[in-house]
Amino acid sequence: MKKVIIDGKNIGSIEELQRTLRTEFSLQPAHFESIDTLWEGLVWHVPVPVTLEWHHFSESRAAIGPYADQLMNLLYEVDEQLEELFRFVLKL
Repeated sequence: MKKVIIDGKNIGSIEELQRTLRTEFSLQPAHFESIDTLWEGLVWHVPVPVTLEWHHFSESRAAIGPYADQLMNLLYEVDEQLEELFRFVLKL
């Protein structure tokens, strides 16, 4: 199983976070037009199985604000939708 780690200490903007997700999951810029299109990208285009760990979430949240919470909730939804194929772990 592939493991992807987002290091919240290195996330200073929404663009940096999106760039990380694009690079790790080969997502297209169109997937970041809205939360709905990002959900579609994660559910239908991410090679599975995969575990995504977001370390130092509180630091990235301080840098990017409410978008961090939206993305966190979305990642939990994808985890629930894909069950054991996509696992999301949050580390404060």
